[in-house]
Amino acid sequence: MNVHEFGDSGGVPVVLFTGTPQKGDSGQEFSNLAIQFGIRLICPTRPWYDEFDSAPSFSKCTDKTRAYLEKNKINICHVIGGSGGGPFAIHFSTTYFDVVHSCYLLASMGTPSIFVEKVKSPPTLKLLEFFRNNSYRSAIDYLTSLGLSEELAHGAWSDFKVLLGSWESIEFQRSPVVYIHHGEEDENAPIESIRDLAGKLPRSEIRVSPQASHIELAEDKELSEFNRIFKEIAAHRGTAS
Repeated sequence: MNVHEFGDSGGVPVVLFTGTPQKGDSGQEFSNLAIQFGIRLICPTRPWYDEFDSAPSFSKCTDKTRAYLEKNKINICHVIGGSGGGPFAIHFSTTYFDVVHSCYLLASMGTPSIFVEKVKSPPTLKLLEFFRNNSYRSAIDYLTSLGLSEELAHGAWSDFKVLLGSWESIEFQRSPVVYIHHGEEDENAPIESIRDLAGKLPRSEIRVSPQASHIELAEDKELSEFNRIFKEIAAHRGTAS
């Protein structure tokens, strides 16, 4: 699995599970902010984005991320999951709960059944239609027509195979505290689905913010929501290393 690092190499380790469809190199956007707050930003690329024959699963991403941390002698970290990366962050945090100090979800997908019922984003609805018909090639052609590369299109399809599949491997009761940053009217990540997910967690706090929706995140050049999260994590400096 390819992993990209940004920010302060000696800072507080923070694993960022990027959204769908993104590879770890997209974390470059937050490098200067990470330096400002003394954060070592670790951004895994889910294996199926680079290897088309890699079978997608929560466990594969989780275990390879843990192996990377072990190789780099990182014993404690914070975790962030954005958009489609949110459930991967939850899976990692509940599987290796002894490693994760805290988990943040930002504009994250929530419970699949409610997500499918409530999502309003036209591209996502179109992709869900292809999933119902198991139309891989049509989905890839559609996504590339929107400007995605073949790799990112395949990655998106593979992500959704996991995200819309079984979540039985997520042991919610083993979760660390989860801070949920979410917008009230996010067409890409309906707040109803994340509220349902929060109800499964033993400790969570929902922080509704107008800057924590997909559109606002994309347009906010000040990276306001990441600024808030990084600042809070930086306050815990010394508890993750």
